[in-house]
Amino acid sequence: MENSLITWPAIIKYSDDDELNFVSDLSEWNGDADLHYFEYDPSDILIDSAGVIHHLNQRDNGLIIPTSTGEIIDLKAAIAMVQAHFSAMGSCCSAKLSARSVAELIELVAMAHDNF
Repeated sequence: MENSLITWPAIIKYSDDDELNFVSDLSEWNGDADLHYFEYDPSDILIDSAGVIHHLNQRDNGLIIPTSTGEIIDLKAAIAMVQAHFSAMGSCCSAKLSARSVAELIELVAMAHDNF
């Protein structure tokens, strides 16, 4: 199954929303029907901790199979995405947010996810 190539944790970026959805691991992906049975927009993406972008529109027996695009998200673009996420959540000082890697950014999203 393609999603075994994902470096967990990961985030889902919906095309029409600044808020990101944190997915901790393959077990959560497989255990949450809303994640793998959901009807995704063609421009919704999953970004893993290595920065690899995955499309969410391939189906196998009704299940969504994240499929790598072969692209890596630019760190500046990832920072802007996470800043928009925190701003949408009402966090102050989101413009000052920075990180050295996509994995660090996903960890920040995870910490915020755990606090809600």
